[in-house]
Amino acid sequence: MTDDSATPTSGEEFDADSATATMTQDVPTLQAQVESLTGELEAARTDFLRARADFQNLKRRTEEEREGLKAYLIEETITKLLPILDNFERALIAASQTKDYEKLVMGVNAVYKQFGEAMVSEGVQVISGGPGTPFDPNLHDAILSTEESDQPENTIVEELQRGYMLGNKVLRPTLVKVATGG
Repeated sequence: MTDDSATPTSGEEFDADSATATMTQDVPTLQAQVESLTGELEAARTDFLRARADFQNLKRRTEEEREGLKAYLIEETITKLLPILDNFERALIAASQTKDYEKLVMGVNAVYKQFGEAMVSEGVQVISGGPGTPFDPNLHDAILSTEESDQPENTIVEELQRGYMLGNKVLRPTLVKVATGG
């Protein structure tokens, strides 16, 4: 702000003493404004530093919780698979002691069934991919095709390897042979 009384107009002389007195009166007001703004700046800086530290702590805690949950889930899954491993071992020991092929097959089938049940309990589903199933590129991976089939075009002729899903996520697509039409 300027005081127009200190500024000469045409025909007036500039009065330096008057101008100095006016500026001297403005100095305390300006100093008060500077101190006020400096205080606001320091408060904003402190708030910013606190918010940044809070964010870093939240980020660290979230990562620790995520890693803890991941370790827990892995531990839980492995714990469910250990009895299956034990049964494989028992089947192999029994087969080596008895030399009975049929008992080995029975033991392996029992372990296979137990493993399948464990997968289902974890939410894993087999993707349908048998002969006659319509080919779906979201679920199937066509690695072979044939024109020599009685199946309609884009229909699975043969499942070469099973695919699996967990919920709505494909863990592994089913590998298939597809009819291309004649």
